[in-house]
Amino acid sequence: MQRLSILATAVLLLATPALAQPDKGNTREDGITEQHREMRRQGEASVPHQNRESRRGDATALETETSREWLKEAQDALRAGQFGQANEYLERAATRLLSRSTEPSVAAEPMRDARLAHISEARAALYRRDRREASRQIEMAIVAR
Repeated sequence: MQRLSILATAVLLLATPALAQPDKGNTREDGITEQHREMRRQGEASVPHQNRESRRGDATALETETSREWLKEAQDALRAGQFGQANEYLERAATRLLSRSTEPSVAAEPMRDARLAHISEARAALYRRDRREASRQIEMAIVAR
């Protein structure tokens, strides 16, 4: 009985890698289909939120508009008590502000922006679990220019 159990276990262990392999018959076709789909959508990013943003116009207006959208999302997440999600949205807002277009001669200079300072303070408040201060800093970042 024990010998049969050991044999069944050995067969199962040997067969497991073969069972885990993807179906190789459709891999090429699926890859080609995906490539054709991407070629038809030229000019649009492949991430859904970026698709929406890639169809918009002015990059400077987009930077401000999108950062405010992320800040409002952070405010909503904070109200719902989702500190991790609020932090994620704050990071996205800061990234949007930091990925700005600038002249090459000033590209090495750090960006000084009141919105970034407020976002940093809001993130610090989130880390301390200070909901009131985080909310205040997010609001200040939304209205800052």
